[in-house]
Amino acid sequence: MEPNNTNTVHETIERSPADWQRIPAELRQRPQWVLAGPDKSPRTVNGAHASSTDPTTWASFDAVCAAAKPEQFIGYMLSADDPFACIDLDVKDDMPPERMELYQNIVSTLGSYSEFSRSGRGMHVWVRANIGPGCKRDGVEVYSQERFIICTGNVYIDRPIEDRQDIVANMVSQMRGPEHSTQPLEDQPQVEADEVVIERAMRAANADKFISLARGEWRGKPEYPSQSEADLALISILAFYSRNNDQVKRIFRLTELGKREKAIKNDRYLNLTLGKVRGRQATEKAQYEAVAAGMKPRIDALLRQEMRYQFRQIGEGEIDVKALHPPTMDLATMLSSLVLISAEKTLVAFRDRPAISIGPGGMGTLLSHNLVKVETPQGQVRWKPTFDVWLQDPKKITAYKITFDPRAGEFCNSPDQRLALNLWRPRPHTTPHDWQERVKPFRDHVAYLIPVPEECQRFLDWLAHIEQVPGELPHAHYLMIATSQGVGRGWLSSLLACVWAGHVALDFDLKQSLNSGFNGQLSRKLLAVVDEINEGGMNERWQHSEKLKSMVTTTERFINVKYGLQQSEVNCCRFLLNSNYESALPLHVGDRRWNVIRNPSDPLPSDYYKKLYWLINPRNPESSLFVASVREALRQRDLSKFNPGERAVMNEAKEAVVAASMTTEDEKAAELARNYPQAVITAEHLFHYLFGFAPQNGGDDTSRKWKLLAPIAAKAGIEKLKEFVWKSHRYKTWALRNPQRWKQARPDELARELQLEF
Repeated sequence: MEPNNTNTVHETIERSPADWQRIPAELRQRPQWVLAGPDKSPRTVNGAHASSTDPTTWASFDAVCAAAKPEQFIGYMLSADDPFACIDLDVKDDMPPERMELYQNIVSTLGSYSEFSRSGRGMHVWVRANIGPGCKRDGVEVYSQERFIICTGNVYIDRPIEDRQDIVANMVSQMRGPEHSTQPLEDQPQVEADEVVIERAMRAANADKFISLARGEWRGKPEYPSQSEADLALISILAFYSRNNDQVKRIFRLTELGKREKAIKNDRYLNLTLGKVRGRQATEKAQYEAVAAGMKPRIDALLRQEMRYQFRQIGEGEIDVKALHPPTMDLATMLSSLVLISAEKTLVAFRDRPAISIGPGGMGTLLSHNLVKVETPQGQVRWKPTFDVWLQDPKKITAYKITFDPRAGEFCNSPDQRLALNLWRPRPHTTPHDWQERVKPFRDHVAYLIPVPEECQRFLDWLAHIEQVPGELPHAHYLMIATSQGVGRGWLSSLLACVWAGHVALDFDLKQSLNSGFNGQLSRKLLAVVDEINEGGMNERWQHSEKLKSMVTTTERFINVKYGLQQSEVNCCRFLLNSNYESALPLHVGDRRWNVIRNPSDPLPSDYYKKLYWLINPRNPESSLFVASVREALRQRDLSKFNPGERAVMNEAKEAVVAASMTTEDEKAAELARNYPQAVITAEHLFHYLFGFAPQNGGDDTSRKWKLLAPIAAKAGIEKLKEFVWKSHRYKTWALRNPQRWKQARPDELARELQLEF
């Protein structure tokens, strides 16, 4: 565990505002930041004491950075309301080698964003997890709420913050030991058949993970050091869909993981593992009830998050509970209703629900109640699973790929010209007789979000084109910018997830997809909503911009699923990006792909939004009529003036985004501040590094470049120093790091840092 700069683990890391921008955007975007003085105590931007339980003492990342004094660091307040946890590893001088090896294993196993602590000795590993109250043992501390963590941006592992709930829960359970008691949820009666629970798990956003674990495929994956972690992960999924403990254990034993002796011989092992999951659920319930007891605004936020999760599930694919019961099928029905996908991984799909495609083993389990009489070569009559007979029947329907193409029928050629089962199915639609009256709140809200009439009509045309011509990808996509939260963009995207259920990637994690290459969430999608995007930092931003350009323009998309079947699809996915920052996306003047909308900065009264959300609330018996009315309005909209090949327009909002985009010189300055071996540089060398030529050789353009030097340097935290004289020569210098220290330095110290002759 050595740092990635000139410090060693025995030196205190210097405060580096430039490095703060390397802290993951998902942390920087939350208003949970405070200052930290030399005594490490949390302080507000005004200098008062900050509290880990009082959000009014916290501030935005930008506000804290701007208020930080030279001797101060910045820190993040972990809260039960956010999804993050931090593992704090404290390294001491007398640390035995085996403890250091343990720490290294923890860091590598978690495989998430990690940075060196302020001391330079320890490590902070950031993950997505919730453990309730923090715990500490043998130098390892784990926190997910009511804790202040100083952040340095001194990166050790430059990766996104990963979801490591199962690993962290297992680690914490071992740290706490048997003496730690939790209040488990009471065992509740079974309310649904086993088959319903299984198929819900197979239709969820993490279906790939569920299917992979059910097949026993855990070896070689860093998140599962042993099968126990894999067991815990699978039981966690099942326990989410069923509150009945016997049902969870019964279904678990149907899987490959449930076949080993310790899971079969008695309930002791499964009860212990399930107890960890139920304990975590009890903690989450207690936290929710505590919030409900005295903090009404947070209740609304939690309910809104719960609804958002439901809308994400709808966007991925509606679940028809009646259709989830495994059907009773004879051989003739199977021959007409099932399709064998003879791909790299053999799958079996239902023709009427092609998105449900699982391996032969899983489908055999699902349909195991269907039996048929067969005669053995010895003339004996025996019962055999009908599915096994279907697998051997040469008349079964076979395809070689799965694809998605709204322009084609049930079976078509995939982009590589192989016969494929098409996942596209036109969704049924019934028009309410009073749809024109019901759709009014939708039209009014879009007009509020997009106050310029011409831009509003263009956006409605863009939405209507998705409904009317789903297989044709338009040239331009949308970026919406609101300077304040809560104006109702989330409601709009949730509504669209209902309108095109099964074909909307709501809350698409763009950064994660660009970093990892896994894009399974885009499969079968007509619309991807990214909320919140702010890729405004350093080289990564421009790299992501180029990758995103390819993502939105390609005519065909190779779907790279983390665990499931890879496939090629026609790309007809439009992108709607939401941000609170004009630096959200680096755009240049000649950009042709992104229409930019500036949303209102002042939210409407809270009652207005309550009424909007009730319109799409699944508990509202008329929500389906409202959604159908919006869809009908898009179906009926006149698109005779809409040109899908039209380039994005340049308006005032887009001009602001272009202006906020960092230049190449900005990137060079940030890189210089991070990696230049000395902390001080001469003005001439700084000029040469940023602009690519020496100032004495620049001609007429030199004067203009000198004027640009200061604002470019300021963005990277580079500060100008006073001139100093050394051996009869005057030197103009700039501090790349720790400017306060060099502003007080003597001439001989500056000369030594610049490596001048002595």
